Amino acid sequence: MFKFIASILAFSSVIFLSACGGSSSSLSTGNNELNLAAKEIIDNTIIPASNRFQQQVSTLVSNSSRFCSTNNQTAENLTAIQNQWLDTNLAWFELLPYLFGPMVNSEVLPTYIFIDYHRQRGDDDTAVIRSNIDSLIVTATDEDYDLALSRLGANSLGLLALEIAVFEDAANQSSIAADILIEFQNTPRKCQLLIDMGNKLLVRANEVQQGWTVNYRNTGESYRDLVINNQLETFLDDDSGESAIKKITISVQEFYDYLGKRNVTNNVAQLSNSIWAALDKSLSSTEELLVGTDATELSLNRIMSNNRFDQAVTLLNENMATLRAALVEKNSIDMVAAAKALDGNFKREIPDALNINLGLNFSDGD
Repeated sequence: MFKFIASILAFSSVIFLSACGGSSSSLSTGNNELNLAAKEIIDNTIIPASNRFQQQVSTLVSNSSRFCSTNNQTAENLTAIQNQWLDTNLAWFELLPYLFGPMVNSEVLPTYIFIDYHRQRGDDDTAVIRSNIDSLIVTATDEDYDLALSRLGANSLGLLALEIAVFEDAANQSSIAADILIEFQNTPRKCQLLIDMGNKLLVRANEVQQGWTVNYRNTGESYRDLVINNQLETFLDDDSGESAIKKITISVQEFYDYLGKRNVTNNVAQLSNSIWAALDKSLSSTEELLVGTDATELSLNRIMSNNRFDQAVTLLNENMATLRAALVEKNSIDMVAAAKALDGNFKREIPDALNINLGLNFSDGD
């Protein structure tokens, strides 16, 4: 009888602490809930985004090869390549908030810098890339071209290099379609460069997609399985064994820190005039991260509400609405302010509501 009463009291204590949303058994037993939520974010949001990016890059390479074949360098086909670059960049910004695991791979030469060098330090390398393209397309021999191409650094590859190649002519930096076409038609090496740069980007896109789904850093295991099952440190001595939900939260926090500190709206996707649409993709991905998809059983918002942190959910919704308004209005000042607010939310309100310690301070970030 005594054991029965003690059990009832213990169960009542769990229920009481859970209802209060305190740092109690509701959130210690919530470790399984957080792992389930992280698994669903990975399966329903991150991996589909990595798949879409890989598919869009692959299509860009195919379209470029078709454009560069005999008699296909037409205005219509140039527009098709430009539109495909836009779709590829939108897919990248959908994936960009999740800058960990296969997006990094190596601390020395992380994968993402070969896709989007601006993300690392916020440098605008347009002038450097233009100079490299100018030199490459007038090289006299295949040997000279191959050598020059092999020497290109990460800052001269990726999405920006491809944007410059398809949205302007190298000789005069003209964005007029007729001028761009003439250069492609009269300068065969520019077509060769377009295809080669596309293939280099595809290598990185494949690394990310396959790292998430098939083989991460030659372990024979997908990053998805390793991080969900807490096996990273079992397979890799130099990879952090932090929980999946912590990695996701820190990564998204760092993305909004990046938007708040770097001159993204003036430096990124300028020739294509598409930065606002790209940022909207990142915001939509963040909303999905919190709300879930049709396949989601347990969203982060639901966990936060169950833990009696409805006010945090409300604040997040308000800040995301503010950011969306700034994107619609193309207002850089308001965009930066809203990004900084979300950066703070992912540092404070979300970890508090989920009862996780990120180990961050307010100087952390990019």
